[in-house]
Amino acid sequence: MLGVGPRTLQWIAAGAVVTTLGVLIKYVGWTWLLAGYSDSSSSVPEEVVRDIAGNTVLRIGTALLTVGVLAAVTTLPAYIDAVLAGVIVLAVARLIYRLNTWSPSQAT
Repeated sequence: MLGVGPRTLQWIAAGAVVTTLGVLIKYVGWTWLLAGYSDSSSSVPEEVVRDIAGNTVLRIGTALLTVGVLAAVTTLPAYIDAVLAGVIVLAVARLIYRLNTWSPSQAT
């Protein structure tokens, strides 16, 4: 049953916004959206930040869009909010870890 309720619209809208931000970070170079990585004070080059952070934000946006589409076509379990929140926390923790442990020898 196709139902576009307010919760579905929230997931889709959030996914669209986050995906758009991911595209802007990765492909347009809007690293100023990331605190501490937009100037020369960071030892991580801008192209590395664009790649790592852009991919992470794109993944989160895609997950939000997917949940929104699933909410439109089926009834989601009540625990999906907690699961998605956990996934986002893990993705952001991984992003922070990768940016803080990056070294020039990792460049390919």
